[in-house]
Amino acid sequence: MWSTGALTAALAIFARCSLAQQLVVQGNAGLAHVSVALHSDKSVTVDDVPSDSFADTIVSALSQSDQHTTLIRLLQRSKCIPLLAHIGNATVFAPTDKAWKAWEDDHRPSSEDPTGLYRGWLSARGLEEWTWSEDQVLAARIESGGERAEEEKKLDNQNWWLRQHLLYHMLNYTLPPSAFFHDSPGDKGAISMTDAAVSLETTLLFPLTEEPPLPPTPPPGPPWLPRGGEGLLGGHGQRLRVAKGDSEHRAKVGVDWTGSGGIEFWDGSGWPVPDDQNKTSVNEAQKRKGDKGDQEGNAPKKPSNATGPVARWVRNGVVVGIQGVLEPPLSIQEIIQSTPELSYLSHLLPSSPPFPDPLPDDLATAPHLTIFAPSNEAFKGAFDDIERGYLEGGYGSEGIGRVIGGSVVLAVGRGQVGWSDAFKANDDSVEAAFGLHLMVEASQGLAVNGTNASAIDIFASNGVIHILPTLLLPANFSLLNSAEKVLLSVNATRFVSLLRDANLSSKYVGQPGREQDESQAWTFLAPTDDVMDMMDRFGADLGPPLPHVWQHVKRDQVVTPNHRSVQLADEPFKDASPLAALLQYHILPGRYDPSDIKDGMLLGTELRTSSLKGERQRLRVDISSNRGKLQWDTVGQGEIRFGGASVRGKPVRSGKSIIYLISSLLSPPEDVLQTAVSDLQLSTFIAAVYAADMERIVKHTPGLTWFLPRNRACSALGLGMQYLLSSEGKDELRKVLRYHAIDGVIYSADIESGKSVYKTIEGGDIILDRSSGKNGNLSLSSPTKWKDHDSGEAFPANGELRPARISQLDALTSTGVVHTIDSLEMPADVSLTIAKLIRGSKQNTMMDLMIRAGMEWILQGREPTNEEVNAAQLHGVVQTWSSDGENDGDEADSLAMPSYTVLCPSDKAFSRINMSLYLSDKDALLDLLKLHIIPTQPSTPRTMKTKQPAEPPKDGQPLSLLDDLVYDTLYSSKSKYGQLAFRATGDNSYMIGIRNARSSSESDNNAARVGASGRGSVRWRRNRVPDLWMDDTASRYKRWLSSNKDKKKTSEAEEDDKRFDLWKGGLALGGGVLMIDNVLVPFEPSWFSRWGWLIVSLVVVGVVLLVAGATFVWWRISKNKEEKYEPLEGEEEE
Repeated sequence: MWSTGALTAALAIFARCSLAQQLVVQGNAGLAHVSVALHSDKSVTVDDVPSDSFADTIVSALSQSDQHTTLIRLLQRSKCIPLLAHIGNATVFAPTDKAWKAWEDDHRPSSEDPTGLYRGWLSARGLEEWTWSEDQVLAARIESGGERAEEEKKLDNQNWWLRQHLLYHMLNYTLPPSAFFHDSPGDKGAISMTDAAVSLETTLLFPLTEEPPLPPTPPPGPPWLPRGGEGLLGGHGQRLRVAKGDSEHRAKVGVDWTGSGGIEFWDGSGWPVPDDQNKTSVNEAQKRKGDKGDQEGNAPKKPSNATGPVARWVRNGVVVGIQGVLEPPLSIQEIIQSTPELSYLSHLLPSSPPFPDPLPDDLATAPHLTIFAPSNEAFKGAFDDIERGYLEGGYGSEGIGRVIGGSVVLAVGRGQVGWSDAFKANDDSVEAAFGLHLMVEASQGLAVNGTNASAIDIFASNGVIHILPTLLLPANFSLLNSAEKVLLSVNATRFVSLLRDANLSSKYVGQPGREQDESQAWTFLAPTDDVMDMMDRFGADLGPPLPHVWQHVKRDQVVTPNHRSVQLADEPFKDASPLAALLQYHILPGRYDPSDIKDGMLLGTELRTSSLKGERQRLRVDISSNRGKLQWDTVGQGEIRFGGASVRGKPVRSGKSIIYLISSLLSPPEDVLQTAVSDLQLSTFIAAVYAADMERIVKHTPGLTWFLPRNRACSALGLGMQYLLSSEGKDELRKVLRYHAIDGVIYSADIESGKSVYKTIEGGDIILDRSSGKNGNLSLSSPTKWKDHDSGEAFPANGELRPARISQLDALTSTGVVHTIDSLEMPADVSLTIAKLIRGSKQNTMMDLMIRAGMEWILQGREPTNEEVNAAQLHGVVQTWSSDGENDGDEADSLAMPSYTVLCPSDKAFSRINMSLYLSDKDALLDLLKLHIIPTQPSTPRTMKTKQPAEPPKDGQPLSLLDDLVYDTLYSSKSKYGQLAFRATGDNSYMIGIRNARSSSESDNNAARVGASGRGSVRWRRNRVPDLWMDDTASRYKRWLSSNKDKKKTSEAEEDDKRFDLWKGGLALGGGVLMIDNVLVPFEPSWFSRWGWLIVSLVVVGVVLLVAGATFVWWRISKNKEEKYEPLEGEEEE
């Protein structure tokens, strides 16, 4: 334990302040010569100062001044009195009491912050606290609630920081008068920065960041003094500049590198000394130094406003009164933050440690640093806006380290500070933290790599700063040497952060802080940080859920659009994480410049999913500009859109890659149903999917191309669609829906001109046809060949009158692509019979009556037997197939088997007629039903006088509906009132009525309004060949096949001509059902209608004969009168 004696305590406290800052004192404590290694040229002896001053010491000189009581008290509290008493030679710059007061007013912490300390020792109580004894201070703090041990520790720490501050006012050698005055007056307002005008001095302050630990035992002998070899300046004391005064200006201490600023010397008014003594002492000093006075031998003039000695030399040094308090230099970090010329550098550097590599961890505490700090103009001239954006961003620390690392020298030589006088006059090589070798020349000012410093020797607590107007960078330096850095520079920092989180940065944008391997070019679609805020709406999933992992495919091969077989992987494709998938959808392999992009392109992204069987997900590009080919410098705001997100201005290059900044986050395509939901015109398809229980298949089956019919296409199917959506039609509906999905992803750009055959997941083939030309139209149709449904060489197997036109292309989905079509394509093996269509209408009466009348074969879509024909009294009217296979008719040259269009009145319409009459009279029932059945192959062909349809039946209709169009019915063979005529009503609907029927009563059932319709399936005659290959019928049919075998399509017009055969006469080959709102009753004309013409004719003839007879009688009478007339005598002469 230490002694509690006063001397031992003083020694212990003093040891705390000076363990790491000791200077060995050689010689005795009196007038011994002091040797200072760093400033041996400034070491003075007793002969250098006035001899009559030797009676005093520094402490006594300060005590004699009434203006230095505050300094004396601070020296006592900081335990610096023993130091000044035992040092051999010293210079003390002594602030006056007025100076301390002004300093206190400027820097005392606010009373609102009682724990705040300025410079580590000045509290909110100000200097008054330092006039108390330590015991008084401790008592006051304990009374305020502090703990003794804690307060003693705080007080010791404050004393240490005060000691550090005071040591900056002390030199360990005595300055002569020539260090303060010279004969040549300087310029007013500034001091010339020359060796003669400003001198560099070394103080007793060896900067440290904290109080060093106490030694284990108190040292013997006198108190320890600061010594070199420690501190943050490589064993050097902190430097201080002294500017000489003249007759017009007072000397200053603490000036900057230009000689400006600083604190003026005191006028000496606190030391009343006789003028002759001061004059003698100064003259003697000048003579001993070899200085010359004026011609009278007087000492150099002091400033005119001096009232006493500027400095007082004493036995162990000199005391210089100053009018302010010297501030020890701040750390390098603090100086950079407070220097306006380095504001941009301060903006780039972090406000607190750690600092980026290769910089030191802390610029405030790292020792003996030399900073060649680049000015604001240096950055402005070296980097453009994008590069500065990278440096200023949250991820630019790596770039900051590389840029600033060439300006930081960790040590010059062996742990020395790079002050300007530490370098040689010629080139001196030092190595920067970044590994860059710098050539420094200090002959005139300071030049680094040939660039003159704009400011030199800005002292700091842990080194020195020189300001340069340029950056010190290696040759061929590239700041943005990876796509990641470019992304960071354009405010896409969150995008980069997500790439790192998803472990994608090393592959696409380079390792953080490393140069990117540019062997692969990429196109990045990067949302900026403000756009990335939209990520919040995705929640935890970060986007729409990706499909399930693709299970093992049972098929060995998949046929691609170009018909090349690709062997599938044995293992299922493993999907990326949702975050990685989202980001990969923003990256395109290869570089797409604006000139490479065309409207409607589908670009492959880096997103590969199991739902696409490992293929790339596509991204649509839209261009709104009408200026033709886009160029780099002409890309405007929003002209290019990727996946609906607009490009915000010009793209940015990054090596071989390119970056487009987009206005919103891209979401990978959703499943087919979600994609269809966004289009209200596909709602019927969605309903059909759920009605068929196929939602999982539609959503998750990978690698499909769907052709989705619009609502109008579905509604055009009419009764057929109603049947398919019913529970009875569920199986057929599944086949229809599966027939609209191709096994494989077919984008429109992959479809070549002409016809291409693809396999559907239903099992049948389907044909995609692109008409000739660069932008040829696309259509979808059934093939001609289908098992058990062979239509020959020219007609679609499903009997559709026209192909489905693809109206909207390339709607991307998670499992492939969707194209929209304007008509529903039916598989040829889905048979829609009359019975199914009527069931779709949910009307039962008509079907029940047909079954009762023996016409079930029409409902079932088959040929009747002879017995059925005879029972229906249709012999010679319809084609039949006898049990032995012989054809009763002669229709072998027809394309299809006979079919019929049934006019189906509603159940309500039947309720309005006398059903008992028809149920009791079979003949009447047959006549009623025959009037409602139109055969597609009428026995009586149309004559030229009959209006021919100019266009085919509309989609879903079994026959053409045109004004004044007339069709025969099965009743036509029995009655001349068996034809039906159509009349347009003007409201886009039609009326149907019995031709030539006349009625005076509106209640007669001669006409009805046409409602919904449905077209039946075609039954191709070709498929009956195995059953008909016999006798003469087979021979004729075989000859017909041979004659049509080699016929091929030569043009689209020829194909249209062939399709005309599918609706020749306005009747579709498959027949169908037309709903009507009234029952058509066979027309029976009245007796007048039957005989009225004869009666009228007879009456007319009678009247004519009567008139003729009367006329003849009158003529005869007139003629007789003329014959009886004789002339008078003499009349001839006249």
